[in-house]
Amino acid sequence: MSPGSGLPHPLEAAPARTGIARAAACPYFDNMIGKLLGGSEFGQWASFVSPAFFEVMPTRALWQRFRTLLHNGRDPRLYARALDERARWLARARLPVSLAARSAPTRAAADGQPPGARAATVVALYFHQLLHGELSLIDLRQPAFTSEAGQLVWRPAAWIASWDTSFIEPLRAIYAGFYGGDTAGFRAGLAALNLQHVEDVFQQHFGGGERAVRFEVRHFVATFHQVFVRCRDAKTRLHPDFLLLGLYLASLYDHLERLGATVDVAAAFELARPLDATHAGRAPQPQA
Repeated sequence: MSPGSGLPHPLEAAPARTGIARAAACPYFDNMIGKLLGGSEFGQWASFVSPAFFEVMPTRALWQRFRTLLHNGRDPRLYARALDERARWLARARLPVSLAARSAPTRAAADGQPPGARAATVVALYFHQLLHGELSLIDLRQPAFTSEAGQLVWRPAAWIASWDTSFIEPLRAIYAGFYGGDTAGFRAGLAALNLQHVEDVFQQHFGGGERAVRFEVRHFVATFHQVFVRCRDAKTRLHPDFLLLGLYLASLYDHLERLGATVDVAAAFELARPLDATHAGRAPQPQA
């Protein structure tokens, strides 16, 4: 994210679209993960991947994570469960979003919402999925949304992230710490994910304290390139769920860049916050 109206950001000096890694130290990834990513549904974002990404990831765990993601997309029962659980979470939320299966009929293709309102809702939905529940539907692409009778309707593809607790809990602490003004919690979350040496990068990525933030793909790519390079230089290994988070963020940025609107991200986070003291947990049970 970059503050204001898209003025140049220090990290944007990095290459905008770097391509899949061809590191000699990781030929397994070069031949397998890189080709699979480029040839999969996520191929449109293959060019976003920093070469340093594969140098800081545990080889076997990342491979298993990617295979699980592809397998999840072919599991109709898991997709139905993810839709059901997310719908129940949304029913308790303050977000003006309704959820439907990808195959559900569309009543209107035109978007009747102003770009700013839609962008703010999509950002809140991004946070809502990270703060609530164990499964996230990580398809936030623009074509997954329509506006019907004044309501934003979301029909995500079967891109399902099942988060590891050791990843999602620190990530929640990072966001809650930053947007809630809890510096100690923010730093604790970073440390739990071995990101303590890139605190300044994340501060700038989150908008540097600015209220109005514009989402630009080049800024997203440059920021995470910087993160992975620093982690590589510090000989830090990162959690394989960064693959899922990266794809989730790529779909968010791609959508919001097309809208071209600025977003009050702190307000969007507040809208997504839990209505009680616990921000994680299982989906609410169906009403009897």
